[in-house]
Amino acid sequence: MLVLVVVSSFLLISLDSLVQGKIHYLSLQSDARRNILLTKFGYDVNGTFDFRLTHFTVPEPVLEKPFGDIGFTLSRGNAILEGTRSNPHVCQLQQADQNLDALFFKFDFNDPARLIINRTGGIQSISLCHSISCFYEEIVTTTPAPGFMEKAFPALFKKDSLVAYRDYIPLEKNDKGEYSVQFATRFNFEERGLYTFMYHNCFNYRAQGYSDRVAVDFTVNITEWNVDSYLSAGEIPKPQLYLYFAFLFMLATFMWINTLCKSESKNVYRVHRLMTALVFLKTLSLFFHGINYYFVGTYGHQKEIWAVVYYITHLLKGALLFGTIILIGTGYTFFKNFLSDRDRNLFMIILPLQVVDNIAMIIIEESEFAEQRYYFWFEIFIFLDLVCCMAIIFPVVWSMRHLQDGARTDGKAAFNLEKLRLFRHFYVIVISYIYLTRVSKFLVEIVLPFNSSWISELIVESSTFVFFCLVGYQFRPVKQNPYLKLSQDSDEDEEAAVALTKNGIFENVSRVQRITMQDEIDDIPGTIGGRDSSDDEDATLLPKTGRDMALSTL
Repeated sequence: MLVLVVVSSFLLISLDSLVQGKIHYLSLQSDARRNILLTKFGYDVNGTFDFRLTHFTVPEPVLEKPFGDIGFTLSRGNAILEGTRSNPHVCQLQQADQNLDALFFKFDFNDPARLIINRTGGIQSISLCHSISCFYEEIVTTTPAPGFMEKAFPALFKKDSLVAYRDYIPLEKNDKGEYSVQFATRFNFEERGLYTFMYHNCFNYRAQGYSDRVAVDFTVNITEWNVDSYLSAGEIPKPQLYLYFAFLFMLATFMWINTLCKSESKNVYRVHRLMTALVFLKTLSLFFHGINYYFVGTYGHQKEIWAVVYYITHLLKGALLFGTIILIGTGYTFFKNFLSDRDRNLFMIILPLQVVDNIAMIIIEESEFAEQRYYFWFEIFIFLDLVCCMAIIFPVVWSMRHLQDGARTDGKAAFNLEKLRLFRHFYVIVISYIYLTRVSKFLVEIVLPFNSSWISELIVESSTFVFFCLVGYQFRPVKQNPYLKLSQDSDEDEEAAVALTKNGIFENVSRVQRITMQDEIDDIPGTIGGRDSSDDEDATLLPKTGRDMALSTL
């Protein structure tokens, strides 16, 4: 475990240059991707977006013989983002006729070089300026959106009549042939919402007929800001949310430790100590998560020390959580004192996967949307998280199956039925917890407004707190706990040495209790096995099988 902590620390130190929070910096070299999601952010009233592009270069053949489009889109909602996934053969930069709530920015490399703006949907009146300072100085020089005549007869309006920062944004070109541009905007009440800002390269679609992949170089600086916070509108309550839940888990930790201290030592098992460490790590993870979000909201980026501590505690908490669920689900220490081979193999698979899953989460949070490795690690994270969740459900199904079969086949039907009845509640709680924190979270995020996305985290943390409380109450170390009675009953039976999760060789074999009658026979004089010496001599002359037959007839 110490090795994992050290590895994760070095990993985070190597990612310091990527820790940018809501102040984004991205530099791409020879990138030929068709679509790149640069940022996704929820803007409330008076939220601002500041964009700066530098060192933008394209191949000379594109400049000499231009065809196709290349540029950016600033859209409200997920229509364009979903379009790149559902219709990958169509360049979304050329969908300005779909009446989407979007601004389309297309490069025009002619002299003078410009970034042409095409406004559509319900955000046509959005104001643009060369920098964010002009909004605070209230000297915005934009003019109203195009009127009816300009829309109906576009041919009557020459290109020279275009208005800067309404119809186009000037491009600057240096001696190296690199283009640069910058603009900013501020959102009013009608324009607020969840916005996506994407880069599109329409040259790399087959429909354009271009044989070679067009690769570009550019560097972007993006600053996103809501009033008094760098956080997205739906993330502003998160620092307080995590700190409040850290306080609740701290109280739960003290109550659990107090319960263990007041309980008799024979009722406290190793699983109880693991549960103590788990709830303590959960408290620390939430506290550092809240502090980390606070610094992102205040400064626009994380503070490295708080980020490192949070990721370490989160990594340890995740591994310990899955390990504790497996130990409880397989009945470890409650009605068996060892792990079967299958249990050990499950641990050898789940715990490393959980560690890799948390490392993938770290890389995702420390990377920009636009980086190629972001999508790779995002897919790895989702896949491993689903594998881990399914893997801890398997022992639940295995245990329930063996308990049901054992209740019908062996001589301890009542005991196995009691175990099945008790642990069935735990299995239902585990499955409900996984469903609420994985599936329901994404379903809720789809239907929530852009400024209420924090509710999904509220559901996750509330479900986790309820899960911890229910499991702690069920397995609390008190004499009246029926789960502890299982351990006492199993200790009195020699079959406790057989794990429920072992192979099924003897699954359908039941044991019949042997009846010993030696004491009763010895008290009867003159009988076989009695105390008469003459009878004993005769009994020894009988063959073993005959003697057993005589005993059976009695």
